[in-house]
Amino acid sequence: MTAALLLGFGLLLMAIGMPVAFAIGIAGFSYFLLPETFLPTSIAVQRIVSSTQSFPLLAVPLFIFIGHLMNASGITPRLVHLSTLLAGWMSGGLAQASIVLSTLMGGVSGSAVADAAMQSRCWEKA
Repeated sequence: MTAALLLGFGLLLMAIGMPVAFAIGIAGFSYFLLPETFLPTSIAVQRIVSSTQSFPLLAVPLFIFIGHLMNASGITPRLVHLSTLLAGWMSGGLAQASIVLSTLMGGVSGSAVADAAMQSRCWEKA
């Protein structure tokens, strides 16, 4: 019942034109205000903050930073050029070159998030 109520409240907020991020945030925060799930303020704050204290969540911005650092240093345009030479002549060359580039970047950075951040910037320069 509570989930349906919160989902309906979130959809109502989106229907009246509120941005999706704010609608989800307000609907999620309203969970703490329901009478059957009412929590003391200190516990509510602890639950909100504890979800941000995660090492994987800390690693994501650092991997994105590595992708941008590789773009700034010039490694990525050279890797794009190499992958285009290796697979660009095949049928579906851009897709094949992207796969080769992802393979090369997986060996360099070890992170799919850094690969995505790097590839989104370097294909526009190539």
